Formats: sequence, C-alpha cells, structure tokens
Amino acid sequence: MSVKRLLIASAVGVVCATGAGIAFATHVPQVDPTTVPPGFLVTHSQVRDIPHQALVRIARRERIQSYIQHIQLGPNAALPWHTHPGPVVVSVVSGTLIFEEAHDGRCRQRTYDAGTGFIDRGFGHVHRAIGGPEGADFYATFLLPRRAETQTVLADAPRACAE
Repeated sequence: MSVKRLLIASAVGVVCATGAGIAFATHVPQVDPTTVPPGFLVTHSQVRDIPHQALVRIARRERIQSYIQHIQLGPNAALPWHTHPGPVVVSVVSGTLIFEEAHDGRCRQRTYDAGTGFIDRGFGHVHRAIGGPEGADFYATFLLPRRAETQTVLADAPRACAE
C-alpha cells in the first residue's frame, strides 16, 4: 500500500470512527460527539517530513486504536519529555508550537505555525512540545497499536537536550 493511500485510509478511519460516535476506548476521557460542531475542526495543515517507516510499522499491526486530543499550551509552557507507542499527527490551529528533540547528537527545535503540522514517529522517540510566545492550540491524532495501554509515556530528556 502506498504511503499516500495509507494516510488517506487512516484519515478516513479516524473520521468515520469519530463522526459516527463510536468509542471503543473506555480508558480515556471522552467528549460527547454531538457537542462538536460539524465541519473541519482544525485548519488545513501542511505536513512535511512524513516519517514513512512509522506509518508503515503501525499499518502492519492487526488493528489500530485512534484518538484525537485537543491540546492548548500557554505562552512558553512545555509538555514534559515523553514518547508514544505509535505515530501522532499534529495539526496546529493557532499560535506557534515548538517541537524539541535530539537529532544527530544535538538538541533541535522546530517551530510550527498555525496551518502547519507534523508527524511524530513515536515508537520510543523522546520529545516535548512547547507553546510559542503567544501559546499554541493544536490537535493530536494518535495512531496506536491495538493493545497500547496509554497514549503517552513520560521519559527523561535526551542527553543532548538535558542541559
């Protein structure tokens, strides 16, 4: 299956499951789908640097759990260092979001403005998100293995970012 078809199939599956109000995961807080207005929930986000291997790896699993979470960070507020048991598609709605990770032995930060996004490859990749000067409002769509017990696993900062 091509990556483009995989992305389309994943997006359709997420939309169908959430649009129909189907909730199989009882271990996470749920929002009543009838309270969410119809239409697009976020801006049309441009995503570059798609980690193909992570999407192929999750697609090879028997079944995928999907979650959509709306996250808001205040100005310069940071999520703790963490990882995910599968890839996460991030769409920034407003403000700016800084994605911090270790890359090639150095600590790297990438800034994403409203209308852009990225895919965190998951599977042990440790990172954190930081709200920009005006904060950040974004949606995270988790694509996790069927038996994953959590969406997020706290972790220590990578050595390159620990200072």
